[in-house]
Amino acid sequence: MNYALFGEWVVDRVEDLVQFGVPRKDAESIMKAAECGAVSAEASARNDAQFLLDFDRVGAAAMAHRRGVSEWAIRKQRTKLLQRKQPPVAVAVAG
Repeated sequence: MNYALFGEWVVDRVEDLVQFGVPRKDAESIMKAAECGAVSAEASARNDAQFLLDFDRVGAAAMAHRRGVSEWAIRKQRTKLLQRKQPPVAVAVAG
């Protein structure tokens, strides 16, 4: 993520909210919450991608040794991350 560009985007959205009639203090508070949430989500996604890359490169045994956990815990984490990445399956509705 380009944090400088993202920061500019946040400032622009504050100005947009102010133009819509939202008080500046409230607009800044709203966008601060959005900014913190977005940065957190991006960092989490980056960490997940790095975990999967490390798993592919070195395998479960090496990762388990590095992290001081069992191979089962590493495989469970990998499965959890892969399931999160898959889009939900659409449920067919019979008519």
